Amino acid sequence: MGSNETRKAFLRAAFRRRAAVVATAALLAFFFLLDFQPTEAPPTVHTATYGACPDKIEVKRRGAIIEGARPILKGKVCAQAVDAGFCIEEEKKPLRCLPSFIVAGAQKAATGWLRQRLAAHPSLAQGGGKEVHYFDKLQNLHEWRSVYLDNFATPQALITYEKTPDYLPNATALKSIYSLIPSVSLIFMLRDPSSRAYSAYQHHCRKGRFYAGPSFSLEEDVTGRPLAAPCAPEDFEAFLRVKDGAVTNTRTRLVTWGLYADQIKQVRALGFADERLLVILSETAMKAPSQLLDAVVQWLGLERFDFSSLRTFTDALGRDQLREPGITGWAKATYMQHNSMMVRRHSPRPLLTSTRSALDAFYAAPNSELETLLRDAQRVAVYPARGAGSVLPGAWSRSS
Repeated sequence: MGSNETRKAFLRAAFRRRAAVVATAALLAFFFLLDFQPTEAPPTVHTATYGACPDKIEVKRRGAIIEGARPILKGKVCAQAVDAGFCIEEEKKPLRCLPSFIVAGAQKAATGWLRQRLAAHPSLAQGGGKEVHYFDKLQNLHEWRSVYLDNFATPQALITYEKTPDYLPNATALKSIYSLIPSVSLIFMLRDPSSRAYSAYQHHCRKGRFYAGPSFSLEEDVTGRPLAAPCAPEDFEAFLRVKDGAVTNTRTRLVTWGLYADQIKQVRALGFADERLLVILSETAMKAPSQLLDAVVQWLGLERFDFSSLRTFTDALGRDQLREPGITGWAKATYMQHNSMMVRRHSPRPLLTSTRSALDAFYAAPNSELETLLRDAQRVAVYPARGAGSVLPGAWSRSS
């Protein structure tokens, strides 16, 4: 009897083992069929480079297209297959469109004001927040698609743009821009270089970059605590090392970033087309801001937009600011209208007469060179438009 029960138990265990094997085999067959793909060569994924494109990608740059549909490329295309205004459609990524134009300079010349207003145009999508700073802080050219392009995600193929005023005086940045998007349009807002230098000095002071000496942390090693904003105009004159009425510290970026003629020559030498350059003379242009915006929109080839319909408010410094929607916009506007700390930090004493005279004398020849360049380069757009008189505002010619 016991022997019969043992045999039955043995048979039941064997059956269970066989059933488990069959079930496992069936499960494996199921997953195999689920994952089965037709026999064909696996797709090759090419990484983006600034070198040669894969054979199957047509290398054709059509340039920045303002009117009409955006050119949309699919997959992981290489840099030589794209240009300004091109959109990339990639799996698991939103549609991203390279900028058609860049507000590329100059620092402290109202570029932020222009960026903010243009963002309200229904055909435009601003990329990267206030400033992108990709080409001037570039570590790896091959990261354009993962790092730069991600700034320009847009649900529709809108015209994208960015603003980084540090590009204009940076020859390496300009060369990198031309390498990736050679047909991009460039907008330069230029301000009297003497006033721009002092404004930039106060800007860096508010950022805590000036120390006793005075020393500039972006250009030299510093110790101690930064100077309190606003910084004294006497310290600015000391930093410029004004001697016998002349600026002797002429290598600092506060000074060299006002050498606009050299910078625009560099832009043209790299190959950027004159027709894609717009120079805005800030002092004159900002006297009629609505006309300036209309002129920029027309130059870009966009439909007219009534910028005067935008809700604005006047901040504690007397500046016209756009009001953001909702309770957040109300809170921000209220704060900026009653921010006494902002008023104190943004209210420096005027530039010393001796410093201005020294800067004006230094910039006299470069400004004259810029005047000639803008007069002769007729295909470069200038706003306000050239007339019979001087191209540059009169305030730029104090020492000429």
